[in-house]
Amino acid sequence: MADQPTQAIEVFCSYSHRDEDLRKELDKHIKILERRGVIAVWNDRKIEPGEEWNGEIDKHLESADVILLLISADFIASDFCYGIEMTRALERHDAGEACVIPIFIRPVNWKGAPFGKLQALPTDAKPVTSWSDHDEAFVIVSEGIQRAVESLIANRRIHTTATGGTDTRPTSPFIPRSPVFGFVRRRDTDGRDIVERLKETLAPGKNNLVTLSGPGGIGKTTLAAEGARSLEAEFGSRIIWSSAEKRSDFTLATLLDDIATQTNNVNLRTLAPEAKEAAVRTLVADPPTVVVLDNCETITTAEQKRIEEWFVTAPCSALFTSRPQINVTLNIRVAAMSQEEAREFLQKLVGQTQDPEIFSDEVRQRIYETADANPYVMQWVIAQIDMAQQPNAVLEDLAHGKGDAAQRVFDRSFNLPRLGDDGRATLLALSLFVPSASRSALAEVAGFDNDEERVKEAIKNLRALWLIKGIAENSRFTIEGLTRSLTKSRLAKEASADDFRRRFIAHFLPYAEAHAKPTPEDFAALEAEKDNILSAMDVAFNLKDLLSVTRLMDVVGRLLRMRGYWDEAIRRGQQSLESAQELGDEAGVAIFAHNMAITFQSRGELEEARRLYNVSLDINKKLSNQRGIADTLNNLALIAQDRGELKEAWQLYNDSIDINRKVGNQSGIAVTLHQLATLAQEQGELEKARQLYNESLDIEKTLSNQSGISGTLHNLAVIAQAQGEPEEARRLYNESLIITERLGDQSGISITLHELGRLAHVQGELEEAQRFYNESLGIKKTLGDQRGIAITLQALATLAWQQRELIHATRLFREALSIFEKLGSPYAERVREDLKRLEDESS
Repeated sequence: MADQPTQAIEVFCSYSHRDEDLRKELDKHIKILERRGVIAVWNDRKIEPGEEWNGEIDKHLESADVILLLISADFIASDFCYGIEMTRALERHDAGEACVIPIFIRPVNWKGAPFGKLQALPTDAKPVTSWSDHDEAFVIVSEGIQRAVESLIANRRIHTTATGGTDTRPTSPFIPRSPVFGFVRRRDTDGRDIVERLKETLAPGKNNLVTLSGPGGIGKTTLAAEGARSLEAEFGSRIIWSSAEKRSDFTLATLLDDIATQTNNVNLRTLAPEAKEAAVRTLVADPPTVVVLDNCETITTAEQKRIEEWFVTAPCSALFTSRPQINVTLNIRVAAMSQEEAREFLQKLVGQTQDPEIFSDEVRQRIYETADANPYVMQWVIAQIDMAQQPNAVLEDLAHGKGDAAQRVFDRSFNLPRLGDDGRATLLALSLFVPSASRSALAEVAGFDNDEERVKEAIKNLRALWLIKGIAENSRFTIEGLTRSLTKSRLAKEASADDFRRRFIAHFLPYAEAHAKPTPEDFAALEAEKDNILSAMDVAFNLKDLLSVTRLMDVVGRLLRMRGYWDEAIRRGQQSLESAQELGDEAGVAIFAHNMAITFQSRGELEEARRLYNVSLDINKKLSNQRGIADTLNNLALIAQDRGELKEAWQLYNDSIDINRKVGNQSGIAVTLHQLATLAQEQGELEKARQLYNESLDIEKTLSNQSGISGTLHNLAVIAQAQGEPEEARRLYNESLIITERLGDQSGISITLHELGRLAHVQGELEEAQRFYNESLGIKKTLGDQRGIAITLQALATLAWQQRELIHATRLFREALSIFEKLGSPYAERVREDLKRLEDESS
């Protein structure tokens, strides 16, 4: 995740055991930060039996990044809390080693205490127990802790970078690192420092659009990355970095998905285009956000225009890099390096060479002139001289080449005898990967089979020439910017180009199919190579290799739908559908129409989904594809069920399951049994629903389909709850929750937590209900699940009403109503009625 640190921030809680219940409440409210991996909380209740308690406390008090002091009369009266833990905590705070936050939990006279100099929580140091709603106070506390933690992460990384530490990663892991030899400051045509100008122009609240324009290799991306790093103290993790260069068919939707992903609002990816544009526009307004879009020149003209139009109305700053100027922005032209800038740049580069002595002042000046003062090209020239150890011969050769400086230097690098056929093959192969390649994949696509020694030697020579870049501790490699465009141009001219492309497909097709199971590990593996798999699909489309496209789409389509890349799923599905139609592949048309329909159905566009399902159904009937017929009938039944056409839904489900039983499709049987159960459940036939769920569950367990098992357990819990079996419901919910947590299904976790809250609410366990509801609400807010947020706000409002906290209940109902109205949800009318009854009661 974009705002998730590599290592969780350790939080130490100092408190009196007489305040343990309040400490537990605080733990619940910051649990969402633990779930996201942002913090790791420690208190003395985590001391294991047999451990020396005093030593464990001292150890964690010394290692903690954040120390929470839970202030009460008992805390101040405790010699250990006040005299030992607090004293050491403040010493570490004053030394800049830790951040100490006093949290007032019960009223006490604290004036004159040493911690009085620190900013405390909740608001105005009003103790938690003095609030009419303790949860409201704890939400303020948890938000304050989150702000402190995010600030600590940003400041730590900035400090580490500035002091030359080994961890130079920015707050956002998407921002490219600085060059290994160091950054050289550049000035614009008016002599102003470009990074300082970016820092000033893109500051929070200014909402400016800026373009760094200039030819390839001139340093635009490096300057943009350095500018983004300079803004970390103000924006923290709200710096979005998106690059169009290594992405096929980059669109406005691609950019919006990047913003949603990097801000941990992945659910926004599933919205329809107009709704997504509006939702992300709201998202970037608060907290302040800056978006960097690199390599805009690779985006089609039509999509560039859509992106520009979106940013004109978006309440955030944005920085673009582009070879041509972008009209709607403030343009900062990045020109060739001045003599002064080049002198520093060459000094740094020469320091990386085998023999710096051969790079005399005269040689450096000739390099500067030969490379047209382009920093990227100067790197290549120095690398060639370093390899040949003959400056004059290299420079003379380059002076007589064809084309501009970049083309001449690249051509000479490409044809160097030392690079060899293996080096050239590796470079050409690498141009197909987006954004990077593993060693084993590169060896296979370059035509070396599994001989990684050959690719190892080739990589060594390519890196020496600054043609490729190692990432992830040199486990993967990539080419960027000018090198990529020149290499792709070279590949297009090669007679063997299609051989490289077929090997690229041949590598990722079995990779994808090896990870076709719906497990967390397989989804993670597909996500890691998603862009390469999609690139392989593009290559297959262009080669008219429809069978490979179909097989790739069968696997990656599931990932795109499950992980919320719905625009990508629709775009790929449409492309696949049109290609299949052109080739007369009716089976392919049926598959792609069905898969596109699933995405439209998930998005709520039911008429388009139904149209596509019927296209698929007609073809499958013609081809006598019984399994395809059954799958489509099941999904058509789902649409009928959503529309309240229950008789038609029953018929379609039964037709589907009959076919699946005939062909022995156990997975299809399990799915349809589950859907028949939901239909019975909706009609109040709970025993029939339970029977059908259990039949489905037995099959899912046989197939080890964890996602299916979790969903069915959840629904069985709902039935148990409806039939007055609270303990059985709680057991089933918890079983479901364990599986969804293992799968990393945050949406599933939030839904089950909400239902656990509802169960506790019905049982009269109001504090427990509030805890579950708030934990569910925190996850839904992280996901950006607006409908889910509104549902839980409604539940919390009902709970507050029951507890006679009428003002708080009114506020929560109004928040829920506002969201439901924006979504056009039928739930809005129900909330409106509840709110009216509450207001009548309050008057």
